[in-house]
This record gives sequence, structure tokens and C-alpha cells, in this order.
Amino acid sequence: MGMIPGPGAFIKAAIFFIVILLTLLPTTTSSSNDGKQHKKRPPNVVILFADNLAYDDVGTFQTNNNKSSNDSSSRTPRTDTLATQGLKLLHWNSPAVLCSASRAALLTGKYPIRTGVYPRVFEPDAQHGLLANETTIADYLQQEGYATKLVGKWHLGSRPGYLPIDRGFDEWFGIPYHMSGGSLDGHVCGKERDPNGTLWLPLFDGRDIVEQPVDLTNLAPRYVQEAREFILEHASQQQPFFLYMAFSHVHQLCAP
Repeated sequence: MGMIPGPGAFIKAAIFFIVILLTLLPTTTSSSNDGKQHKKRPPNVVILFADNLAYDDVGTFQTNNNKSSNDSSSRTPRTDTLATQGLKLLHWNSPAVLCSASRAALLTGKYPIRTGVYPRVFEPDAQHGLLANETTIADYLQQEGYATKLVGKWHLGSRPGYLPIDRGFDEWFGIPYHMSGGSLDGHVCGKERDPNGTLWLPLFDGRDIVEQPVDLTNLAPRYVQEAREFILEHASQQQPFFLYMAFSHVHQLCAP
């Protein structure tokens, strides 16, 4: 079924399991003083997804049991608070060590080999992506009245018909594949795949390319702003929302 990394390698899919638990919760009812039944609003769902994030890169997982000579110096107080106030899962592994395969598993709930997204990643010139007969979490939640948005890296197809907008997401702000899939200013990331310096990494807003090459020096703050505005908008409208935030900067050292 493919290589499964050990618990010290990746924690990507831990949040995926929490999300599945939330989405399976039925809409409940409560009784008020007037004796009437009132439906409770469905839970909002947020996924924070990062490539190549080591187990002990997250503060709440840094324990004496997994200390080594290569201890992580990262500090994640906000994420730690989410864990202490919520649910922390200790036995869960990503179903793949590759960008496209792990994302296919996350969004469909299937092993990557069953979606055909294995064992490679989708290259920038790929003609296809995640197959149209696959149903994503975003598809399901959209049908249930959720507002849906992806902020960050997609990597499941960059041609029309395979973009997040085609796969259950109302909105998308981010890049279509990894940093080394295209060049940045100075061609610092894509030298191997872009020896001629002509394949610039694009930034999408929905179906439109709004920047090429993407400016990585301010991309992270823009991601935060996009996510924040989406949450505030739909919280004020009392509409349940699904935010999938797939960070770009954790993955590769060439990203500033």
C-alpha cells in the first residue's frame, strides 16, 4: 500500500482525522423553554496542513521521549493552545511522504494508490490531476451548505478542470504546486526543472493568475489575511465554513 512514515516523520494527517470526526457529527437539536426543538449550527472546520513538518517541530509534541541531538528549536504557542484546549492525537501517520499523494488522501479519505495519485507528484506540465470521479471533503461540505476555501498550495492539478474551484472549493488563493515546480525571482527554486529560466511560479486567485512569479517575501502575510477575512465574513453571516490552509513555506529551504 506504499511507504508509511514513522511517528517521528510527519503529523500532517492527524488534523485530517480530527476533521473527519467533526464532519461525521450529526446536526443536533436542543429544547428551549418554549418546548420547541432548535437545530444547532454545524461546526466550522479548519485544516492546517504543512509539508515536511517534523513531529517535534510542533511544541505540544516536544517531549522527553522524542528528544535527540537534532532537537527542533521551533516554537508554536498558538498551535499548542489549540491542542491543550482541544484534542491531541498521538498515533496517526500521513499515508504518503509526497505532496500530491498526501493531499489526495487528505481530501478523499482514500489511500493514494486508490486514487491513482501515487507514487509521483504532479509536475507543472501535468495534463491531468485528481480524477473527476473522486469526491473531496470540500465537495461534501459544500453540498451541506458550507462556504469552502483553500488558502495555499494545491498540487492536485494545475489545468482547467483540476483546480480547487473545480473540486468543491468556492475560493482559492495560492500556488498550484511546490516552490521548485517553477522559478522565483532570481530562479532560486526551479533551476533543475527550469534551466532556461522561463517557467515562473504563478499565484492564483480563483481561476485567475494574479501574480507571476509569486513574491514569496510577503506571501505568508497574504495567506493569513485571506484566511482571516474568510473566517470573519462567514462567522458574521453565521454560515458554517471549511477553511483548508496549506502552507507553502515549510516545505522547501529556497522559500524566504
